[in-house]
Amino acid sequence: MGTSFVAIKDKGFWMRDSVLELWLRLLALHIEDPPAEEEFIGRQIRDNWLLASRGYFVGHVPDNLEEAVTTDEGRNVVVRAINSLLDALRKGPERLDHRTLNLLGIKLVPWMNDFESHLLIEVGNAFLDLIAGKIESDASSTEFMPGCRDST
Repeated sequence: MGTSFVAIKDKGFWMRDSVLELWLRLLALHIEDPPAEEEFIGRQIRDNWLLASRGYFVGHVPDNLEEAVTTDEGRNVVVRAINSLLDALRKGPERLDHRTLNLLGIKLVPWMNDFESHLLIEVGNAFLDLIAGKIESDASSTEFMPGCRDST
């Protein structure tokens, strides 16, 4: 099982690849579509996250979070998507069924167990804190790995 470091300007946290891939896959689905005629950074962010969440990048899932939030437009897209997903998770089931998770197109390692929704809420809050500059840890710290506590 690989891990990846999610960072903005060398500050961030480590995550298990499987949790990060699941988070990015669901998060990509919460990016709003603009009118068809508009150029939209959200399409690029969504496409990057869909690719990153396929299960091909063991040990270095390319979340591209820092690049996504460098502009106000990108930051707004990301924060709106995170808040949308967090809202859906809070209203949804306590556990995400592993058979359903296997329908999401994440390759290589199938989900064998259900996944607790509160762990994804923890990931979302960590992403928001990272974007807001509230995370001070660097790659040398594994003290906090969002989405990994009590995971199945």
